[in-house]
Amino acid sequence: SVGLQTNDIIEYLNRLSKTSIPEGIVEFIKLCTLSYGKVKLKLLKDSVIQECRLRRNVDNEESEEFITQIQEKKNIPTFGSKASSGDQPDNTAAVPDDITNFYDKMDNEEEEEEDASLQTVSFEVNQEKIETIQKRCIELEHPLLAEYDFRNDTVNPDINIDLRPSAVLRPYQEKSLRKMFGNGRARSGVIVLPCGAGKSLVGVTACCTVRKRALVLCNSGVSVEQWKQQFKMWSTSDDSMICRFTSEAKDKPMGCSILVTTYSMITHTQRRSWEAEQTMKWLQEQEWGIMVLDEVHTIPAKMFRRVLTIVQSHCKLGLTATLLREDDKIADLNFLIGPKLYEANWLELQKRGFIARVQCAEVWCPMTPEFYREYLGCKTSKRLLLYVMNPNKFRATQYLIRYHERRGDKTIVFSDNVFALKHYAIKMNKPYIYGPTSQGERIQILQNFKFNPKVNTI
Repeated sequence: SVGLQTNDIIEYLNRLSKTSIPEGIVEFIKLCTLSYGKVKLKLLKDSVIQECRLRRNVDNEESEEFITQIQEKKNIPTFGSKASSGDQPDNTAAVPDDITNFYDKMDNEEEEEEDASLQTVSFEVNQEKIETIQKRCIELEHPLLAEYDFRNDTVNPDINIDLRPSAVLRPYQEKSLRKMFGNGRARSGVIVLPCGAGKSLVGVTACCTVRKRALVLCNSGVSVEQWKQQFKMWSTSDDSMICRFTSEAKDKPMGCSILVTTYSMITHTQRRSWEAEQTMKWLQEQEWGIMVLDEVHTIPAKMFRRVLTIVQSHCKLGLTATLLREDDKIADLNFLIGPKLYEANWLELQKRGFIARVQCAEVWCPMTPEFYREYLGCKTSKRLLLYVMNPNKFRATQYLIRYHERRGDKTIVFSDNVFALKHYAIKMNKPYIYGPTSQGERIQILQNFKFNPKVNTI
């Protein structure tokens, strides 16, 4: 998915491996890379057919396995059709001795075009069945690559947006974007960066590179406000170009170039206000150049994945720090968004000073005799409150907060129990955020926490 050829992978494995690579591994690599990139997903201007079918050839015999239902259509056109002629020459350049030089060479040079003798057939696919097709392509061992030739897209107008001169990308951010952009095209996929490593700047830079209408999806209203600020900070966009679509902020979208909204606003199935209905209608009518999905690990959820069928986009970029889920649906991102394009090594970023060094400690707080006696004799949900409100735990928390505040540190206290959260905050006279807190109050508390030297703990 990032441009590595079969021979390059095998060559470097041989070079870096202490022992010789088993023949079975070599055959497995060839099998996996043989069909990669043979099927691509693009948005086409003209209608050809309503449904798409794909047959798998097994021992030169056509299998009657179809991806979708077939509608009989005549005169299916082929583009760039030529007869296949013999063995193709090996045009692979010699692999450089230094693996770093090879990656630089691969990133900087344009990918070679596939041989013109290949036969190409284009189909238009039913938008609602794209997920089914992508999943079936993986089962057929023909992973579907979604690429967008944004430089040659004359149908969708360019937007006037660029990075500010003050926006300087770090090396790992540049590398992640090089994995996404190659040969003048944008690949759909997922970029994994640790918390605090600058995922927002990567998303803003991707939008500035494509320079087409951009749709940014977040998981909360606060994130929407933060993304808007990130666009204004790192790019030349202003308020007139950025539109918010949340339950509390509904800017007029007509004429805007960047729409920032939440997953829940798009997938909402209940009755909407007239204003929200008009915005949704406009949003669905647009052909978006790039869709940025923040916290993309939430997409496999049954409700949120509907976003991908409601909105049409040429390119999808997923951003996350934790490519993990409690269920087994994280693998669905392969066909919902695309392959993992890049994942940063957080230990390396930590050593180079790009992210903070992490020290984890677990503090065990024994319960007071009175609480423990009551805890043992109680069999209701009160047991939860007794160990959550353990006085020794409260004192330990209070000590840690005072210790770090004296050092001038900023401290965030998390709790999975709302009763304990409110009790701790009120007793210590600290601001707190929980479910019913309004969006305006959340933003005000976070801004004070970031910039006000008198607010060091939330």
